[in-house]
Amino acid sequence: MKPQVQTVTPAFFFLRRFVAAAVAVATLAIIPGRTMATETVALGPQLDALFDDPIWSNARWGVKIIDLESSKTLYERDPAKGFIPASNLKLYTTAAALEYLGADYRFETKLYLTGALNKGVLKGDILIVGSGDPSISGRYNDDTPTTAILNQWVDAVRTAGIRRIEGAVVGDDDTFDESHLSGTWQLDYFQEWYAAENSGLAINENCWDATVTPGPRPGAPARVKLEIPTQFITVRNEVVTTAPSGKKGGDPPVEFTRDYEENIVTVRGFIPADAAPFHIWGGVRNGTLYTATLLREALTRAGIKVARGARDIDDIKDKAAARAEDKRTLLTTHVSPPMSRIVAIVNKPSQNFYADQLLKVVGRAAYNSGDYNSGERAVRDMLTTAGLEAAGLQMHDGSGLSRQDLVEPRLTAGLLAWAATRPWFQFYHDSLPIAGVDGTIRSRMKGSIAENVVHAKTGYIGRVRSLSGYTTTTANRRIVFSMMNNNYLTPTKAVNDAQDAACVLMMTTPVD
Repeated sequence: MKPQVQTVTPAFFFLRRFVAAAVAVATLAIIPGRTMATETVALGPQLDALFDDPIWSNARWGVKIIDLESSKTLYERDPAKGFIPASNLKLYTTAAALEYLGADYRFETKLYLTGALNKGVLKGDILIVGSGDPSISGRYNDDTPTTAILNQWVDAVRTAGIRRIEGAVVGDDDTFDESHLSGTWQLDYFQEWYAAENSGLAINENCWDATVTPGPRPGAPARVKLEIPTQFITVRNEVVTTAPSGKKGGDPPVEFTRDYEENIVTVRGFIPADAAPFHIWGGVRNGTLYTATLLREALTRAGIKVARGARDIDDIKDKAAARAEDKRTLLTTHVSPPMSRIVAIVNKPSQNFYADQLLKVVGRAAYNSGDYNSGERAVRDMLTTAGLEAAGLQMHDGSGLSRQDLVEPRLTAGLLAWAATRPWFQFYHDSLPIAGVDGTIRSRMKGSIAENVVHAKTGYIGRVRSLSGYTTTTANRRIVFSMMNNNYLTPTKAVNDAQDAACVLMMTTPVD
């Protein structure tokens, strides 16, 4: 999506000065041997001054800060109001995944042959049965890319003695429902990698990847090459090579579009002749058929013919016969990393596809129904059992992309406080981005007392910015906080600066 153009108002410069002063004063207060010339101002008035600034005249702030050890509320502002959380919703999704499934849980994706095998000819299908695993990709190990996983499946077929398949490669995704996108997302999200369809069987995070390279001379077409070769994606290349720019860094003006119901990707734009190759990627339609197609193509390249191509099990009339236990043989099982690593992928880089998959997996675990409604119901049950009031929670997905998702700052803070009592808490805490170190706040709070101390989840969609998590004060008190801003008209950096300043203030201001 194109970045939004925002006007910088004079009030913004006042806020920047306020934030700088707040951070400087808070930092001065903790430098050994230095004393402040005036008495310390209480936390509440300082945060009120920050959030009452005229720059927020169109915006809403919701805040809740709690001392984790005493359960005392240190500060609150509209804590019971509903706010669009954006990716702060992932705090709920990942807590539920750890609570219902456990930190050691691993997904299993099974590869079967069905029918009879005679002299290398399989009179049946190859069946891939999904479990909702979001992680069948090269994300976890550069030495095991998506193509390597496909090759492992090919090796299993070859080891079984199969040289020809008279049936098809069939993908079974029925662990989830057939609603692959949230009906409440913006329509222009569908083609983007960050809004990839969920599916019970998925590979490469349900995305295509391509590399764009300049052509041999100005005026020539650029080269657009799929990183996983497949006929499932049709690429229409309309990128033109231009004269050398002499500039280094930055991506050229290249964009793509994809038809909603088709996997036809049109790439347009210009690339200088001296530009370095760069990467583009987007979501696919029907991740189940995509997975089956990639395996069928890998088998074909290995010399194993597949007579009937690739199919989604939903296109087979007799599903029961296709799944018959007495007519299938297990070839291999792909096992995912543990849930403790998967939730870190959800929270640190804020990976939407993983989060949406997990909410449906939670629904499946709790109510034997892999859909968003069941996932939301399971989250509500978890919160109610924790003693939290969940009436104000609305989850239309697991990622927070929907503008109809709603949470209360007090509920988010309560969730964080409850999570700290659970046996899986360390994995949850470690999955969060660390200020100035990694994840989505790796460039924030650098050089302040909050660097490497604040562990917090961000959230962002247009006009929505959230930050919620944990920190420790200079008095060694553990606190949880949730800060949400909706409807702001400033640059997003102004909201970031205000949240960062609030983190420093809550860490350094003495509290009775």
